[in-house]
Amino acid sequence: MDSTPNFPPQQADIEALYELHFDELVRFLGQRTHCRDLAVDLVQELFLRLLSRGTTIAGVRHARGFLFCAARHLAIEALSSPRWQVAAGDGDAPEEAGNDDAPEARIAGIEAADCLRDAIDRLAPRCREAFLLHRLDGLSQAEVAKRMGISVSSVEKHVMRALALCRERLAQRDRP
Repeated sequence: MDSTPNFPPQQADIEALYELHFDELVRFLGQRTHCRDLAVDLVQELFLRLLSRGTTIAGVRHARGFLFCAARHLAIEALSSPRWQVAAGDGDAPEEAGNDDAPEARIAGIEAADCLRDAIDRLAPRCREAFLLHRLDGLSQAEVAKRMGISVSSVEKHVMRALALCRERLAQRDRP
């Protein structure tokens, strides 16, 4: 009996790279952003982008170098983007985000929140628990792992799956 996951080859390859380089990428990005939580979020974002774009790494000679180059670019994007600065807790929300007092903006925000709530409700129970403990309660992945009695790697996978589903649901909602 074959115990290989039933993922498409590129997804399995990317997940293997995630397992292999996650900690190293977090340290790398943590040095650049000076925020470990932001670094973890950025590494997850990097791999989500690779998965969502169907990126294959089969033709990439130096996958590690490719990942670090992509991570460096993502760090630059993060450090110059109000979205990531707010996520990292670098002060108040940017001015343009704070001026969304228009009814349309509030309705769009409520609809997006409902969509995310629905996506989170659809998660497997353990996946939902790990995601909420990490993202809502603010526990580190190590703290979530300890609380749930699972490995940090399992927590990382749960959070990554949850984020992917949330993105997918929001993308579906925004399609005409």
